[in-house]
Amino acid sequence: MQTSCPECGTTFRVSQAQLGLRRGLVRCGHCNAVFNAYDTLLPELESAPLPPDTKASAVPAGEGAALTQAEQGSTQTDIWAQVQAELDAPSDLPAVPPRDALATYLETAAVQLPADAKETISLTEAGSPAQAETAPATESPDAILLSELPNRQHDGPGLPWWKTFLYVLASLVLTVVLAGQLAYFLRGELAAALPGTRPLLDTLCRPLGCVVPLPRQLTRQAIVSSSLEHDTEQKSRVRLSFLLANRTGQTQAWPHVILTLSDVQESPVAQKAFPPEDYLPRGVSVAAGFPAQSEQDARVDLDIGNLAAASYVLSIAYP
Repeated sequence: MQTSCPECGTTFRVSQAQLGLRRGLVRCGHCNAVFNAYDTLLPELESAPLPPDTKASAVPAGEGAALTQAEQGSTQTDIWAQVQAELDAPSDLPAVPPRDALATYLETAAVQLPADAKETISLTEAGSPAQAETAPATESPDAILLSELPNRQHDGPGLPWWKTFLYVLASLVLTVVLAGQLAYFLRGELAAALPGTRPLLDTLCRPLGCVVPLPRQLTRQAIVSSSLEHDTEQKSRVRLSFLLANRTGQTQAWPHVILTLSDVQESPVAQKAFPPEDYLPRGVSVAAGFPAQSEQDARVDLDIGNLAAASYVLSIAYP
């Protein structure tokens, strides 16, 4: 089979094995153009080969070895005898080309390269050794994705010292402002969690006009004892007495005391909350709080009117 290069028009002889290596993809040995030999196949010409003394051989580039002179002479003699017999028989084939043209045609050969995934078939003219040319390898998408990204390094000069100083100073100022905001809005929780910080927080709040609230950790267990007594002269008047105890380790805010009256079926009939100002005796400061590890007696006089109260419940809560 023959094929021709679409770029330079050079004609080459190729075999089916050579075309099957790369699905017809070959490289022209004259202009190095890569093309598909199947697309430019030419009809086979039957013509007389050169005499035995004519130099024409196809050298496989992959093997890198040429035929010996004896092998060339024997092969060319057999081909000449076969073609001469065909020429003597009548035929409709076109006239035999001149000897010079036939020699030039027979001197072209297809070169088969080694089976390498990165190579193509290179066609070279006869008389010049065929060289296996490797096509430039292209990276697969997986190789590109798995390759390391280039590190971008800043080779330029660094920041001036005064800019670095300003950045550090601004960072310190922002940190102090953030810490101040947290201390202002969470001063009560901070003082309850860390009692030792209360004096410092009070000092800082004084110029700002704020107050550090006292902890509110008292529960119903702070009511140690209580009693509700009716007045013997007026049944509608009662006196509520109770004892509060602060068993925590720090001063607590005074709670509200809630009195709930119930009937014989234990259904609530009345309820009232007493703030610290109503049940604390005179001389006790509400703002100073309930001192740690201390107890406080309190009493309240009430007028319940015509309520049929059979029992009561006493509890504490913070507003």
